Amino acid sequence: MKNLAHFFETARTRYLIKQRRDLGLPREAWTQDPIFQTWRFTNVHREDDKTTVWFRQAVRGHVSGLRAIEACLIFRWFNRIETGERIKDLLIDGWSSTVAQQRLRDVKPLVTGAYMVHSPYGYNKLDGLLHAIEECRPRIAQWWEVFGDPRWSGAPLTLQHTWRFLKDLPNMGNFSAGEVVIDLRHTDVLSEARDINTWTVAGPGCAKGLGYMTADDPTRWRYGSEVAQREMLPVMLHVLEASRNPVYWGQAWTPWELHEVEMWACEYAKYRTAQDGGNLKRRFTL
Repeated sequence: MKNLAHFFETARTRYLIKQRRDLGLPREAWTQDPIFQTWRFTNVHREDDKTTVWFRQAVRGHVSGLRAIEACLIFRWFNRIETGERIKDLLIDGWSSTVAQQRLRDVKPLVTGAYMVHSPYGYNKLDGLLHAIEECRPRIAQWWEVFGDPRWSGAPLTLQHTWRFLKDLPNMGNFSAGEVVIDLRHTDVLSEARDINTWTVAGPGCAKGLGYMTADDPTRWRYGSEVAQREMLPVMLHVLEASRNPVYWGQAWTPWELHEVEMWACEYAKYRTAQDGGNLKRRFTL
């Protein structure tokens, strides 16, 4: 692949930034790369990102089964620690939209801009999300009753099967469903899924990043195309295999799963945009 080495070079730089920051080194010692010094990038591993760390420790590690599915879906729609703090008991012990409405009605901002979640027509953001949650909960419960028991097929659920169900829920979509699936991979719902490293869905940023990596062309694939998704998967699998090579990724470092390929391809697209003189959405600040 044309830019595979550069792809991993940027990933290593971001990983080392995290390590040096965790050691308490001053910011000027983290990196000399002007793009990483200027713009905000996620960690190479989603589990290291601040919001995911909070969610894992405060909520996700305390739920299982149906409750885990609800908690992951509901939290990722808000995706803010400050919002999550107000409703974490509802995510763990049992959801109540009435109580959530009371606790969240004065919270601003309520959600992050990381997920494109549109309120149903005629609703404000909070009431719209609560309405969508109430629409989703009975459908999730019905689906879990059928598919949550591996005895129905003799095998655990897969990421792909779960994603196909979630993406068709009200106010969901391909990207949001994929993010929820990644959380569920770290719960009993999908921890035994056989396709953790053989299937993922490429989001819009990933499609751009893979285009940059393979052909210096961010328009090479349209993420919404099923044909493009089929073409991108072997590319991502090749990158995953390359991550096992110490030339590209330190063997003592946290290893990659297929989702890391998808996620860092998105960040690589951002890096290349900045490298070409473009502006990104968020500057890096402490």
